[in-house]
Amino acid sequence: MTAQLFRQSIAKSLKSLTQGNETKIATLLGAPKSTLQHQFTIPVPRLLQPCKNPNQASQELASKFEPTELIEHASASGPFLRFNVNRDRYIQHAIQSTFQQQDKYGHFPPNGKTVLLDYSSPNIAKPFHAGHLRSTILGQFLGNIYKANGFNTIRINYLGDWGKQFGLLAVGFEMFGDSKELKKDPIHHLYQVYVKINALAKQDESIDKKANAYFKSMEERQPEILSQWRLFRELSIESYREIYKRLNVVFDHYSGESETEPYLDKVYHMLEQYGLIEKSDDDGSLTINLEPYKLGKVKVKRADGTSLYITRDLASLMLRRERYPFDKAVYVIGTEQSLYMKQLFKISELIAQHDSAWPTDLQHANFGRVLGMSTRRGTVVFLQDILDNAKKTMLSSTTLNNQIQFDELAELGISSDKEAIDYVADQLGSSAVIVQDMAAKRIKDYEFSWDRMVTAKGHTGVYLQYTYARMCGIERKSNLKVGLDCDLSVLKEDEAFELALLISQFPDIVKSSCQNMEACTVVQYLFQLSHASSQAHSKLRVKGADPEIAKARLLLFSAAKTTLGNGLKLLGIEPLSRM
Repeated sequence: MTAQLFRQSIAKSLKSLTQGNETKIATLLGAPKSTLQHQFTIPVPRLLQPCKNPNQASQELASKFEPTELIEHASASGPFLRFNVNRDRYIQHAIQSTFQQQDKYGHFPPNGKTVLLDYSSPNIAKPFHAGHLRSTILGQFLGNIYKANGFNTIRINYLGDWGKQFGLLAVGFEMFGDSKELKKDPIHHLYQVYVKINALAKQDESIDKKANAYFKSMEERQPEILSQWRLFRELSIESYREIYKRLNVVFDHYSGESETEPYLDKVYHMLEQYGLIEKSDDDGSLTINLEPYKLGKVKVKRADGTSLYITRDLASLMLRRERYPFDKAVYVIGTEQSLYMKQLFKISELIAQHDSAWPTDLQHANFGRVLGMSTRRGTVVFLQDILDNAKKTMLSSTTLNNQIQFDELAELGISSDKEAIDYVADQLGSSAVIVQDMAAKRIKDYEFSWDRMVTAKGHTGVYLQYTYARMCGIERKSNLKVGLDCDLSVLKEDEAFELALLISQFPDIVKSSCQNMEACTVVQYLFQLSHASSQAHSKLRVKGADPEIAKARLLLFSAAKTTLGNGLKLLGIEPLSRM
């Protein structure tokens, strides 16, 4: 990769001058800046330790630095040492490596490690709502970014398909359910039933007892009870898949709390064997005392013998280490669950003191809330409504190109202009939703804005898609074949150099985004890349230029298009070549 190649060249020279570690020096140089001067900078105090006079040291190192084939010049600026790259060589390496790697550009070789990602995780007995939007698309992004960084990924949708709330739903369905409505729209019908039975439960105490009894029957594996449970589960998953498809979200496994039931007794035995549980004097329930860690007392078994969320999460860890051995697990859950996750992770640490193979590299990819949504269905905002409204808004506020040739959509079964426009509008709507959600750090709450989200200008998903489609159009209209058989040294303009520098940053962006688990790192980079591409194209025209210059410029824009497309795919967005 280009940036790494030039970093290594600098590091090799500095190693001979400082006797430092070449790998460490390359790391200190960081990502290249997309500026005309001083693309790489290194802080001398971190290069030389100890360093009594960093200003003087940087001056001495600059004077001793000898230009190389890749690095033209070194200069001092206070305690910093700055380097200028050879522009022609940098442009050549950046463009050629991108063209050669295509959809693998920005991806790293396998590292032999496996990360398990737990995301989306709707509760079958509760609405598939806006809160699941963030977990779903952030989890998909994290799966993509870990895979790009060389990890083997296991993507799990851990459904809330077990527990007392399911007993409550079953009692409600017996009273208010309709089998036809269930098959027609399981997500919304089950929610309607859930709302009605919850309201009734507040007035009638016997409802709660019936729900507990039903759940106990589930844990006792009564065939008739489990048959109804399977029906609810399977119909719900079928509906979820349709929504996931619109967001380009995939899972390796649809798991759930129900799978943990055979492991519950093993968990209780393990906790008792390790001396981690105690019996409550109040009601006879079993708890784990985490008060020494300021995490309270955690109940793991009710007095009636039924399990709780945390018990089933411990059982799922036991199951997962058997079924899919992993090095790290990431839970993509909202910030409101931070205390719960700390309790789960602390219990895992305590178990690992007795069982060294117990998973302890567990991370919480937390996120803030989505504010400012409303829907025709009432106070609960369903994820399907968000996508439908986004699609509708795109159809009404955007004039899609009626002259589009939709050959590339044929493989999706799209055979008419109307279908194609519908598909493009849905993809644009999803892109808008995804980018608005990921534009800021995940920990922040954000205000959902329909108007801002769908504009083709500014920092939106529509703008990124528009830029990608426009760059595809440059290739189509050029009547030239994109290839390496051109002279890239003719790209002398500053805009070409700055765009090449931005393109070369992508692998570093991919690595950084994985380390901090922040999608906004990629999103903000893609905005920069799109803006730089537009600026460059306004100055570096392909059509009508001298043939040799046109071919070189076309290859430059092709590299930018490839990079933008790869970045969009990391976000879970399918790039549109026409719109």
